[in-house]
Amino acid sequence: MKFFLDNNLPPNWAECVSGCSRNQFSDGHVQTVTHLRAMFPASTDDLVWIEQLGHEKNWAIISQDKFRKKQGGERLALKASGISVFVLQKSWSSYPYWEKTAQFILWWPKIVELANNVEGVAMEVPWRLSGKFQQL
Repeated sequence: MKFFLDNNLPPNWAECVSGCSRNQFSDGHVQTVTHLRAMFPASTDDLVWIEQLGHEKNWAIISQDKFRKKQGGERLALKASGISVFVLQKSWSSYPYWEKTAQFILWWPKIVELANNVEGVAMEVPWRLSGKFQQL
């Protein structure tokens, strides 16, 4: 599985979780972790990169964006692409960088496991580790 971090997440998270994932999962569970800015300009419209990832297949997106722009059509594009999406619950934005980073690392194995077992889901990632993914 390839993981794509949206522009609204810190770029260095991609390198961090990629390094932490080496030799920690079954083969193929984490093929690559890429931040949007490593593949596209930061200002790239969501529909552009969603379409490209959909053509490549085997991607999961992690974002803080619920893709609800009224005229954007992102949700329809995501559904059509079959890409799984993990959206950090709104409460994540109220925490400072290091606390948020630590919590993301703790959630990472659960995100990887679900992404590799279910295709085309849209799930919300709660802040608390005792919480459960909620379908969007």
